[in-house]
Amino acid sequence: MPSAVLLVVTSLIALVALLAGVTWFEQRVLSPRSIILHTARCRSAAPDHVEALVSLEAERLLAAENLARPRAGARAARRAG
Repeated sequence: MPSAVLLVVTSLIALVALLAGVTWFEQRVLSPRSIILHTARCRSAAPDHVEALVSLEAERLLAAENLARPRAGARAARRAG
């Protein structure tokens, strides 16, 4: 019986460690900011490629930010309704 409890606890610790590692990897390596910085620092990247990547990522981030925020008109309509 104690080995079963130990197995459950070990599994939970391993799962938490895996989730923490994935979160760290997404934030430090796969985030748009880190991708842009890596591309800008890379000496072999052509300036046109870096510029295109930065503008594409900036447009994507701005579009996502605009979709996340409700517009002022939509908020006023919800209040009035």
